[in-house]
Amino acid sequence: MESNNLVIVPFDFTPMAYNALAHGAYFAKVMDMKLLILNVALKDRDIPTIEEKMQFVVEECYEDYQIKPEYMIRKGIRPYATIKAIATELNPELVILKHSGVRGIKRYTGIRTIKILSGTTIPFVVIQDAPQRATVENIIFPINFIKKHNTKLKQVVYYSQFFQDAVMTIVTPSGKDTEKEKTIKFNIKMLVKAMEEENIKVRFITHDNNKKNRVEDILHAANEVNADLIITPAEDVPTINKFLFGLREEKLITNKEKIPVLCINSTSSMW
Repeated sequence: MESNNLVIVPFDFTPMAYNALAHGAYFAKVMDMKLLILNVALKDRDIPTIEEKMQFVVEECYEDYQIKPEYMIRKGIRPYATIKAIATELNPELVILKHSGVRGIKRYTGIRTIKILSGTTIPFVVIQDAPQRATVENIIFPINFIKKHNTKLKQVVYYSQFFQDAVMTIVTPSGKDTEKEKTIKFNIKMLVKAMEEENIKVRFITHDNNKKNRVEDILHAANEVNADLIITPAEDVPTINKFLFGLREEKLITNKEKIPVLCINSTSSMW
């Protein structure tokens, strides 16, 4: 299996896994990538049954989405760790992760969906539902005053170019601080130039918050444009304190509108 030409969908035969597969098939097709369905088996004796079921899923995927995936079954007593290890080994362009909400103590100890690929260089898409439309037509990207945000712009352009018919909406707080205004104007200038070179359509939504893009601002903008995808840099492995006060990624990936979120890891070396 070639690296960097692959979309991986961890698959456990649940309804949400089928939703993730629908998204994975779409991304693989528009990005011209191979599609791999990955199942983690807890016991050796389960593998023959899983293989039979996987063959059926492959044929079903081809009938439904006109793309025939490959599949992989790996034994692992810790499914999330196994998924991370395999993703690191294969180095795909994307991993599609299903997310079914946050309950109880998980709210404070960390969301597994985020932690699966934290610390890797692998971008991942978090989904909460089946695709709402046949194509991605509107993308939201929040751009902040933060200097390190510059390192994400090339990645945003890279993934946006696969959706040539989509409109990229850049969400930005209004600048009231001189230095912050300079930083955000520089960020926007870089991004717009790169987008124009790739013939990507761009528009802007500015809100009155001179510090940063709050999640509420991002989701309000997403609702305003009927967004199909949100792109955001992902933070490192979350700490207890961050979860006590509300982690940005958590709020985004659990958005009640169930908009898919493409998380670009902060350790990525694409820039």
